[in-house]
Amino acid sequence: MPKSVYRSISRGFPEHGENIVFISGKDKSALYTSKQAKKHLLCESCELAFSKKGEDKILPLMARPNGFKLATKIKKFKKLSNTKDEIWFFSPNEDLALNFLYFAVSIAWRLSATNWENYGLSKTKNLIRNDSMSSFSEFLLGNTRTPENTYLAVYVDNQKVDTPLMGFPTVKNHEGYQHIVFNIPGIKFSLLAGDAPGSGVLEMFSINKINVYFVSRSLKTHPDFHFMAHFFKNESIAKGRLAKEHDAKNV
Repeated sequence: MPKSVYRSISRGFPEHGENIVFISGKDKSALYTSKQAKKHLLCESCELAFSKKGEDKILPLMARPNGFKLATKIKKFKKLSNTKDEIWFFSPNEDLALNFLYFAVSIAWRLSATNWENYGLSKTKNLIRNDSMSSFSEFLLGNTRTPENTYLAVYVDNQKVDTPLMGFPTVKNHEGYQHIVFNIPGIKFSLLAGDAPGSGVLEMFSINKINVYFVSRSLKTHPDFHFMAHFFKNESIAKGRLAKEHDAKNV
């Protein structure tokens, strides 16, 4: 994850930044840490592209103590549909949608381009299938306008973001596609990559040539949040200072 996300959490949420809790599903552990997951992975030109086309456009929009720009901005987007818990929009600004797609794909590419086992993750190198990684690379290098067979839903929290959350990407394998999910404060990225994501997905995205939708909903009611909270409280083992200062089941 970009270092500016870590910096935003630690500086922007000082009551949490001194006590950032790292939860590892691999080790079933939870502990305080200031350690960042980082590697020398990109050349200078790619680092610049990743910043200019993705991070610099998206990170200023994430939730911060002084406001959540994307939650305000989404209210002016074109409404597509709504259910009891969600309202779906697509951005009238294609460039902004492409920035979100670029950022999401860049994070997914970084996950699968190398191993991150030293940071509590299982083996990640080549986790994303070759066809998708090739398509991601062409897109990130600017050779294509959009990556092939790639669909993005950007979930925007419609509640007050009182606790910042960042989640490393997870990949779920399906027969004709992969589902890649990660979080930054106030925003959840749900990326589908593959040539057979299902008729429902193809129908939903058929009217949107950029293949990017924005979804307004409460992220604390999302099943992924409940899974993470349950794991933290009931399955993970608190270590170090966290074990000494807190009863993990009551955090």
